Amino acid sequence: MADETPDELTIRQRLIDAALTTATTHGIAKLSMGDVAKQAGLSRQTLYRYFPSKEALVATVVLSETSKLVDRISAASVDLDDPQQALSASLCTALQVLRSHPLLDRLLRTEPDALVPILATDNGPVMVHVRAVVESIVAERTPDVADDPVGRRRFADVVTRLLISYAVSAPDDPPEVVADYVSNFLVHGALAVSPEVPS
Repeated sequence: MADETPDELTIRQRLIDAALTTATTHGIAKLSMGDVAKQAGLSRQTLYRYFPSKEALVATVVLSETSKLVDRISAASVDLDDPQQALSASLCTALQVLRSHPLLDRLLRTEPDALVPILATDNGPVMVHVRAVVESIVAERTPDVADDPVGRRRFADVVTRLLISYAVSAPDDPPEVVADYVSNFLVHGALAVSPEVPS
C-alpha cells in the first residue's frame, strides 16, 4: 500500500469505512461485496481492484479497527509513569472502546461464532497488536521486568486474553472498576512473583 497515491488511499479508506458500516448493518455472514461498493458509491470493479475477496476486505477492516484501538490504548497511558495507573488507564480505555464498538456489538448479538477467528486467533491481528501494546507499556513502566522478554510476553498475553474475554462477555462492573481491579491484581500479584517456568 506504500506505493498508493493519495487518491487511491482515499478510495481504499472509503471502501474500508463502507465495509464497516455494511457489516455493522448486515453482519459478516451476509456481508455482500455489492452492498459495500454501493455504500462507498463506487463500482464493484473498483472494490475488487483493492480487495480481491470478501475475506481480504474483512481482514483489512479488522486490522484497521484494531489499529484504532491500539492507538487509543497507547494514548491513554502515554503520560502515566506508574505501571499500575498506566495499565489501568489502558485497560479502561480498551474496555470502553470494545463495549461501545458497533460492529462488535452487532456480532455479539447475532453472530457470536464469527468472533472466534477475528478475536481469539493467537496470531490474528487483534491478539498480535494488543499484546504488543501491553508488552510495550510493561517494558517502559516496569523496570523489574523490562529485561525479561519471556516474562513480558507472558504478562502481555494474559492481559490480552483477559481483554478479549471481557470484550466477548462483558462483566457487570463498569470498565473503570474492572480496569482498577485487574491492574492491581496483575501488578501486585503477577509482577511481584516471577515463577520459574520453562520458556
